[in-house]
Amino acid sequence: MQTGLTNITSATTTTLVDEDLRTTSIGSIAMTNTHASTAVTVELYVQDRTNTVEVLSTLVDRAESYTSPTDGESGGLDTNVGRFDSLANVEVGNEVVFYDPLNTTAILPQIEDPITVTSLTSTNVCEFSSIVMAPDNAVVKFYQLEKGYIVKTDIPGQTTLVVDNIPTINNKKSTLKIKTTGAGLAVATPLTLNIT
Repeated sequence: MQTGLTNITSATTTTLVDEDLRTTSIGSIAMTNTHASTAVTVELYVQDRTNTVEVLSTLVDRAESYTSPTDGESGGLDTNVGRFDSLANVEVGNEVVFYDPLNTTAILPQIEDPITVTSLTSTNVCEFSSIVMAPDNAVVKFYQLEKGYIVKTDIPGQTTLVVDNIPTINNKKSTLKIKTTGAGLAVATPLTLNIT
């Protein structure tokens, strides 16, 4: 567990309690937005290590540059970058499963398994942990470990939010994380966490 004062200087996800460190209880977390005026969005949550939930079902949106090794069908993916109809709610680390466009219960086998999202480059393009192969309009489902939110809010500039009574973390099954997005986070204006 990270204790004492932790500075977060960019939009990121930070693990506060994980399986390897075995700490199970926290008294409180004080989160201070040191920026003079810009609010920062924070999500403090417990993430289950065992249960996944579907966050999005969408379609491959790439009608060119793919030839199926079995039937020569053109269009689709044969790369580690994918374009989709949408990537709403998808995050780095989500697992990805591709399904046949004609039989949406048939999983398309991939070279490696599992495949995860490694970066989001636009609202409908992401990169994967390995090369994926799927025809155009294949059904794609994104999964993430289940989250239980403790707090999800904006912290105005020069404001401290104190969260008491953090639930006990069962380290074998869950982690405690904080995700920060947007705002004027930087080395000079970090979000400071004082964990006790």
